[in-house]
Amino acid sequence: MDNKIEESSQYLFFKLDDEVYAINSYNVLEVVDFKPIQKVPNTNACIKGITNIRGELVAVVDPHVRFGKEPCTISKRSSFIIMRIVDKKTKENVSIALLVDLILEVDDIVSDDILDPPEFGTKIEKRFIKNIIKYKNDYVSVLKISLVLDVNELSIRG
Repeated sequence: MDNKIEESSQYLFFKLDDEVYAINSYNVLEVVDFKPIQKVPNTNACIKGITNIRGELVAVVDPHVRFGKEPCTISKRSSFIIMRIVDKKTKENVSIALLVDLILEVDDIVSDDILDPPEFGTKIEKRFIKNIIKYKNDYVSVLKISLVLDVNELSIRG
């Protein structure tokens, strides 16, 4: 297994459409119920807009669009996962909200249940998948959050 610096054994599980995904909880600041989003003109298509989280304006990323799918449908179960990401250019911390369909749970995962990503057969581009976790008799993709929420890629208009 590769280096585990800046990771924990806890993973946050959530749904996008009918697929379960996980992220390492290390960079998760909090989970917040859906709040109104203000659209921002001339931004990347996967940026839904910005929202106010306790006085801080935070960009909201729609992972559906980021993964090349149709924009998400907001429901009463939609939530934001507020993440702390390091901007690779400025080296500053940036808060970004990942819009998800449903938060499931946080759970500890033992390293024996963390596997390398498959070479093919994933529902999203392989570059967005860090690992696969054996979890509750199923296999769950762990997102490579540093790439999914890459500030420099997200700032490119498109």
